[in-house]
Parts: sequence; structure tokens; C-alpha cells
Amino acid sequence: MKANIFQYISKLPNTTNYILLRLNKNPNFIYGNEYKNYKNILKKSFHEYDAIPLLLEKVNNAIEKIPYYKKRFSSLKRIQSIKDFEESMPFIDKDIVLNHYEEFINPEINPSDYDRGTTGGTSGKPLKLIMPKRRYIVEMATMHSLWSSIGYRFNPRAVIRNHKLDKKKYIINPITREFIFDGFNLNDEYFEIIYRTIKKFRIRFIHCYPSTAYEFSRFLYARKYDTSMISAFLSGSENIFEYQKALIQNKLGIRFYNWYGHSEKLILAGYCQTSDIYHIEPTYGYFELIDENGKVIREPGRFGEMVGTGFHNPAMCFIRYRTGDFAEYVGDYCPDCNRKVSLIRSISGRWSGNKLYNPDGTFITTTALNLHSDLYEVIEGIQYIQEKKGEVKILIIKSPLYGERQEKAFYQHFKTKFKPGMAIKIEYVTRLRKLENGKFVHIISTVKEPGAIE
Repeated sequence: MKANIFQYISKLPNTTNYILLRLNKNPNFIYGNEYKNYKNILKKSFHEYDAIPLLLEKVNNAIEKIPYYKKRFSSLKRIQSIKDFEESMPFIDKDIVLNHYEEFINPEINPSDYDRGTTGGTSGKPLKLIMPKRRYIVEMATMHSLWSSIGYRFNPRAVIRNHKLDKKKYIINPITREFIFDGFNLNDEYFEIIYRTIKKFRIRFIHCYPSTAYEFSRFLYARKYDTSMISAFLSGSENIFEYQKALIQNKLGIRFYNWYGHSEKLILAGYCQTSDIYHIEPTYGYFELIDENGKVIREPGRFGEMVGTGFHNPAMCFIRYRTGDFAEYVGDYCPDCNRKVSLIRSISGRWSGNKLYNPDGTFITTTALNLHSDLYEVIEGIQYIQEKKGEVKILIIKSPLYGERQEKAFYQHFKTKFKPGMAIKIEYVTRLRKLENGKFVHIISTVKEPGAIE
């Protein structure tokens, strides 16, 4: 599973790699017995899993061995219950880890068993992470388990994410059974190549960002192409908007399956097989949703910040780590799939990336800017650009229904949302902007937040 293996294989002709892909039908052979055993754990714990014993084990181990916790909490008795945990263990966040970085590293690990990486840095200075080299075992087993709820069985899948291809139209990874396309070359001409490849090889699943799923779906819908061979878009890493789901699920009839994860790898969640409610995977990490006072939310309908405690990284033990992501609590039991797990919806990405500043320095969030359904129906995409407090540029992709009356309605909508004096400019585009890594974000802002880390 090492990257250099794929680098070698990717140089082989696609015809050769396709033959290898056809031969590779058993993920247990590729990922090994640990993957197989973990899949069995996931299967057995599908309906209910008590994560509390593992949580207490990880917390007490951290207090005993991890310098940050050992220094501050060694006088504590063993944490023996969730009540002890919530009352005794404080929250941490990225700033705390950055300021005490070395103290979060387990001194007993063998460095050769771990890789070093960083978070994306979308909310300030990137955080350096130390991660197990064999993390793909838990990662892939859990992802494959999530995807299996909508029929994925280690099928070949198209991948349109953050790969840049020099000359090839696509490359095939026979190990992961992926047809990899260039995520930075998305235009109608290239979408035509992607579609013909998907149709030729009857690829049922497309792994991409939500914004890419939407752009590709717009192309398919406009051309009136047959999409019956496509079972689902497998998407993550971005927020999803109602106008995207309206096109993909309602008009094209393709399942828009989304999951939530983050670089620190503490929380992983995916849609239910029958709804758009996220189910937290309890074997992956311990999940909490907290209010503005740090109290755990257990009442449906309330919004809070997502907090995670990791189970699978002995090198860096993060306990009650505030992710900066927010969601609405739904409950702890899903009647549709009979799972007793934490349920959430309406996840909003890193809070610092979802603010627009008024002239006086106050801010408004994208949640508060949410459009009425009649406005969503006349556009095919929207994005906010802010380079200076008190000024905002709104990029809109117009639908055929959009006209002068709708433009006035948009200006009026935003005028009521921002404070007086806000300079609002609507600009019409055919494509929204993406970050260097190929991701779409609702707001692109260069305005520095108060107290932001340089």
C-alpha cells in the first residue's frame, strides 16, 4: 500500500492495469488479515457498540504516558465513568496542540512505524501530525463499511479529486480498483471523456468532492445523457448544499452519499443507507457535541461543536479535541437501519472559513445567509469572495430561469442580511473557484480573523 508501489504501477499501460484490476476482486488479499478482522468487528458492532470501555482505557493510558496529560492530570484517580470523563477532562483544540506540540507525542513509540503529515490549514496555521503507517487498515475498512450501505462491494470506482495528470486522460490503480481522473481539468470536453470512460467500463461509483459531483451532474443533465449505470456519488471533504442535492438526487436520480472526516482522524461519520442523516462510527473514535458552555448536547434539534477523542493513533493522543466543525444533534437511534449510534445532520465546515465580515468588524455566517428555496431554484451555484471587511463579491452561476427580477431579489436578500454600509457586488460566472487542492469552499476569504495564528 506504499505510495511508491502505486507510482511504479501508474507508469504501466492502462490496458495492463485494467487486467490487473479485473483480477483483483478480494480486498482481504490486498489489505490483509488485519483489514479482514476489523471488517468483522464493524459487522458485529453494526447495530450497537459500547465505546466507553475503550475510551476510558485510552484516557487513562494517556494520563499515565503522554507528557501533556501526565504533567497536568497525574494527581487524578483513574477515570472510571463518562461522568468522571466529562467532569475531569478539559477540552483541547488546535492552538493548544500547537503550543504544546512535543508534549502530545508518545515517548514510547517507534518513529519508523509512523508517518508525518499536516492538516489542511484552512483555519490558520497547519497542524503537524504523526500517524501510523498502517492507518489505512482501519481507514479503508471503515470507509468500505460505510459505502457498503449503498451497495459498494469493492467495485471499481472513478476518482475525481486532487490528482493532476500530465498527459494521460486517466490512470488506473489496480490495487485500489480506481480509475483516476484529473481533478484540475474539469471542463465539458474532459467531462465527456470521463462520461465515456464510465459508460465503457460500467463504473457504478464516482468518488469526488460534492462540488465536482454537482459540476459533472450539470454536464450530464444538460446533455441529457443516460446515467442509469451510476449508482452513487461518494463524496466528502466539503459542505453539501440543497441545490446540489436537488439536481443530483431529484433530477438525475443518483444517490448523493456523503461522509464526514478530518485530518486529525478522530471522528468518522456517513449518511444512513436511506436518509441524509450522518451516523457516527463508534469504533473509530469517541464523539461529543457540545454547546457554547462546553456542556454535552443530548437534546435533538440543538446545534453544537463536534468534539472527538481518537482510538487508533498511539503516537498522538487527542482527548476531547474541538474540531471547529458544527452540526445539529438528531438523536442516538436510527429507526431506518436499527442502529444505536449518535446521529447528526447539517454539518458546517471549519467555523473560521464560514464568516463574512461587516464594515464594523462583526460577522455573519453562511448558515445565516442561507437562501430561500425559490432563490436556489434559479441558480446553479453560488460562492462568496471577501478580501476586505465591509466588501463582498458574490459569484453566481445563473440557470435559464434567472432574470432581472431574480437579480433584484438576490440583492434585497443580502441587503437584509448584512449591516448597513456593506458593499455587495454580484458577479455572474460559468464556474466557481476552487482551492489549490481542488476543493470547493463556500467562502474564499483573505480577511484575517481576530487572534488568528500567523
